Amino acid sequence: MQTGSFFGHHIGLSAGDPALMDEPLAPGMVFTVEPWYYNHDIGIAVFVEDVILVTEDGAEVLTATLPRSPEELEALMR
Repeated sequence: MQTGSFFGHHIGLSAGDPALMDEPLAPGMVFTVEPWYYNHDIGIAVFVEDVILVTEDGAEVLTATLPRSPEELEALMR
């Protein structure tokens, strides 16, 4: 499995960890996937970040139980 184009970066010891685009993924690596949405007209910015762990068998989304749908996020903000 190789890294590809994604919006995110590896997670390690530094808050500004780089995206290692040429580094093959290996078990134990952890990285973010950070899709985002900006709407400057209504003053909203939404980042829905997931944290991914590379495993021997594929990958595990460590943030899978967090709210993701618009309804769940709106409920969280209330």
